[in-house]
Amino acid sequence: GSARGAAATHRLAAARDALPANDAFVRVVAVVAEPARRETGVPQASVRVLAASPALPRGAWLRLRFPPACGADWGDTVRVLARLERFDRLRNPGGFDARAAADAAGVIAHGRAFTARVAAQVGVRALPVRAALRMRRAMEAAMARALSPQARELAVPLVFGDRSAMTPELDARLRGSGLVHLLALSGLHVVWLAAVARGLAALAGRGPNARALAGAACATGYALLAGPLPSLVRAVAGEFAATAARTCQRALDPVQSLALGALVLLALWPGWARDLGFQLSCAATLGLVTLAAPFAAPLQGRAWLRALGGPLATTAAAQLGALPILLARFHALPWTGLLANLLAVPVAELLLAAAWLGGLLDALLPGAGTLWLHACEPLAWALREIAARAAALPHALMSAGSDPAPVALAACGALLLMLGLPAPRMLRARLRSAPPARALSAAAGTLLLACALLAALAVRPLAPPPGGWWLVGIDVGQGDALALAFGDAWWLVDAGPRSAQWDAGEGTVLPFFRNLGVRRLRRLCLTHDDGDHTGGAPAVRRGLVVERTLASAPRPGVPGPAARFAADTLARGDTLRRAPLVRVLWPPHAADDRSGIALRGDNAAALVLEVGEGGARALLMADADTLVEDALEVAPGVAVLKAGHHGSNTSSGARFVRTLHPGRALVSVGRHNTYGHPSPLALARLSGAGASLDRTDREGAIWYEFSGIRVRRLDWREGEPWRRIAPVFARPRGPAP
Repeated sequence: GSARGAAATHRLAAARDALPANDAFVRVVAVVAEPARRETGVPQASVRVLAASPALPRGAWLRLRFPPACGADWGDTVRVLARLERFDRLRNPGGFDARAAADAAGVIAHGRAFTARVAAQVGVRALPVRAALRMRRAMEAAMARALSPQARELAVPLVFGDRSAMTPELDARLRGSGLVHLLALSGLHVVWLAAVARGLAALAGRGPNARALAGAACATGYALLAGPLPSLVRAVAGEFAATAARTCQRALDPVQSLALGALVLLALWPGWARDLGFQLSCAATLGLVTLAAPFAAPLQGRAWLRALGGPLATTAAAQLGALPILLARFHALPWTGLLANLLAVPVAELLLAAAWLGGLLDALLPGAGTLWLHACEPLAWALREIAARAAALPHALMSAGSDPAPVALAACGALLLMLGLPAPRMLRARLRSAPPARALSAAAGTLLLACALLAALAVRPLAPPPGGWWLVGIDVGQGDALALAFGDAWWLVDAGPRSAQWDAGEGTVLPFFRNLGVRRLRRLCLTHDDGDHTGGAPAVRRGLVVERTLASAPRPGVPGPAARFAADTLARGDTLRRAPLVRVLWPPHAADDRSGIALRGDNAAALVLEVGEGGARALLMADADTLVEDALEVAPGVAVLKAGHHGSNTSSGARFVRTLHPGRALVSVGRHNTYGHPSPLALARLSGAGASLDRTDREGAIWYEFSGIRVRRLDWREGEPWRRIAPVFARPRGPAP
């Protein structure tokens, strides 16, 4: 396994090196390596390369989006003309690392296929996969006909693991309540289906061997229906181990079974060791098989206590096993998860059963599954309500920061509990009294877990050095989100965009603050009412305590976001903070002679903020255009200019940037945006004025530290925001030596 892991890493790196430049067109002949996900209307799947021009390594994996009418599916051979891109490295502190996820899946690039010719897989070897795919598509069609969009949004991921069409709101509620794992296909799904198969075999009068084989067959069928998902395959491996034990009439040690399955799978697919779903599946299962019984033992007194204690102990054991990974990967503590899972797991099991039976019966005999599919509606509503209520509690997903100490304490504590609490596996050891080492291990584990929780709860937000402050341009794609950190508080200026499938507030801004241990924003400033600036604001207000929301004053024809977000209004001349100085430069008051400029629309009425004093100042231009720039009263020698309107040609006018003489220009812009931002002319004007260009579309989040008259850019990817990667420079006169 170690040798295969090292070889796989080397092969993946070599395959990436062979990729052409970003946005290059490549002709590819490949085999589709998983069931295509079709819920969004745009089929997408991973493919294994057979040949390519320009050449790509044979056997390399790509992730492609096919044309909407493409019928390519698992096992088919496709000939496509695709535009490929490399996966981005981590673009924001605490954010999603697309390259790491691709490494875990063994995928070297992603892209869009503009044309696709499909050759269906044929032959005897194709029969199991083709039969499973036909059943899956028939079940999906039945759910599409019979279920409401709200019920289908839960039923399809629960049965098949396809979450591509899940709305940002539902995803945020499931994450905030600690319930998102219910939609990750793993032991819950396989155990349920295998138990149904064994029960049917028992009703048919079959013996233990036949029942065991029926469970293994159903688990295999589930893997064919859903595809080779790491967490699902791990659960299938566990079912195979249980089947082998029953047919051989041997005792089954669940810890050894879990370890054997994990090691065999990692020897075959080493990259899965980095897959989050596989990690959580293994950790939660380890917690279940070691801690559930000891947790439930003290609750065996009364019948009602047993009925409540069993599910509570099971949920607590699984949560405890997964706690170190949750702290390390999400930088958050889902404290509502225990109670939410206690309520949601039975509902999810019933919903899974109803969706499976309804879809299967309707696929075999149209109309036969109607009753079961109708039962999905109240169950899906109940699961939504549980998630919504739990996620709405204050600090439901509590920021825990990126300090490794709580993670290490939680991991050591959970391991010691797993060693100390379970009964000895050897009969001779069970006949003797428990050795003192076991009791000591359990006590030490409990103490370490308590310390881990206290450390996570007591985390303090990351703060700039005394006398300094930070400006962070968060990479939210085509939009703005600027974080300001002062010695005593964090501010946020705008919150990024939101679409039907993506919410920058939930997916980027909140993980950024959780990574830094921030739970409270002193100010949320919404510059104007464009969706790429205010789209993520509702998610931010749900996930963090916002003491005060600020926006520009409404005016005729330009209401702005103030009323929608119950924000306090601002206008030119308002001072928001004294040290460092934060003041409003635009829009003007209604009585001002220049107020007519702000009546032209949201961009012209946007908040323009100046932060800092002297040469260590930042000017945040929102989407202001050249008319607004000419009306501003700002002293020359700005250290950092947040370029207006994402680098549009209507902003960053020549006279304005020559007057400012900015040291650096921050351009917050999304890759491949449809607006053509940033404009080459605007970039040329900024460069001509002596500004160094920092672009979020190319570099990810941009982090500046202001201290006295000095400003430096920090390399947050090194893990320490005070480590600089650019020369120190001062203003008003050129870079400092």
